Amino acid sequence: MKRLPLEGIRVADLTMVWAGPFATKILAEMGAEVIKVESPQAWDLVRTLIPMPGVEEFWNCSYYFNDYNRDKKSVTLHLADPRGRELFLRLVERSDVVIENYRADVLDKLGLGYEVLRERKRDIILVSMAGFGKTGPEREYVGYGPIIEQMAGLASLTGYGDDGVPYKTGISYGDPVAGAAAAGAVALALIRRQRTGEGAFIDLAQREVMATLIGEAFVRASLRGEVPPHRGNRDERYAPQGVYRCFGEDRWVAISVRSDEEWRRLAQAIGRPDLASLTLPERKARHDELDRAIEAWTEQIRPQVAAQVLQAVGVPAAPVIDTEAIHDDPNLVAREFWVTLPHPRMKPWRQPRSPWRLAEANPTPRRHAPLFGEHNTEILGGLLGLSQEEIAELEAAGIVGRAPVDARPGG
Repeated sequence: MKRLPLEGIRVADLTMVWAGPFATKILAEMGAEVIKVESPQAWDLVRTLIPMPGVEEFWNCSYYFNDYNRDKKSVTLHLADPRGRELFLRLVERSDVVIENYRADVLDKLGLGYEVLRERKRDIILVSMAGFGKTGPEREYVGYGPIIEQMAGLASLTGYGDDGVPYKTGISYGDPVAGAAAAGAVALALIRRQRTGEGAFIDLAQREVMATLIGEAFVRASLRGEVPPHRGNRDERYAPQGVYRCFGEDRWVAISVRSDEEWRRLAQAIGRPDLASLTLPERKARHDELDRAIEAWTEQIRPQVAAQVLQAVGVPAAPVIDTEAIHDDPNLVAREFWVTLPHPRMKPWRQPRSPWRLAEANPTPRRHAPLFGEHNTEILGGLLGLSQEEIAELEAAGIVGRAPVDARPGG
């Protein structure tokens, strides 16, 4: 494997939970040295939120944490203590990027705002990922993915139309999209620094990132004052369209008919030539009836078979794959998408590799997420020049540590 695009870049990572760690995971996958900074008194809560049951070091045994923090290093520093703060600033002097997703006021309260960082490293890049941005009346609100969805307008587009109740997505969708945006912001700032020699402060509001992804709905509301109705799995232009029950427990196939010709082919395939002549307006008016006719056919066969039959006659269709079955998806297996990393405290499991495959440097996960404070000696001693005695004194004072203070599973 040749040189990855971010090799030689060092990131001081203050992020926690999902959005921020997802951003720094991308940077790590692309070759950056990402140093995750946690306090013994205020760690990334995902370490203890959903740990493996019945293990001693549960803070090192969370699949959730390990998924978003692989390829990183861990150093612990109590930033609210002047000694921990000073050590972090020394780390900043040796870093290219600082990234955080605290509430908007936290970094300044710690005495680590952008101007402070610039005094120690003139060309430092700071990315702040507060849920609602660093300015404005909502700046002090805490933003989690489900809240971001609601306040960015996404939930207004979801639901089934019969009761007007919005639905959130199955995941906290605002988190990973904000993380991807933050990783892109870092790349742009690095390019700018290479050209100008200047650092940057990037105020990236997670709510605003989410809002940019539903532009069509905003245009419709702005131009015509219309709020799109909830359509469930249906479409404004195509009919019929939906997700149909198949043979087996909780097995489904997705089907979308875009033209009269595709409908004729579908009607023949499901043994209902009597419906083949229906026009688009007629199909929309009889959508419920057509859904029942399609499902009478699909519920007798497995979703993969239904999809293959329809694809063979030119009708868009695909099986709905759950998070268990996707691990054995033939295409993903053939592309070696899943990798297994050894972990000193956990059983190995299959994880997705980076979706960005550079022809000259194909990134693949290199190591498990770090144990709490695993690299204290390497970072504090090797990088910052502290002696073993000094590190031991900091541990005794609670400035650094090898375990979260008073940690409890699930909290």
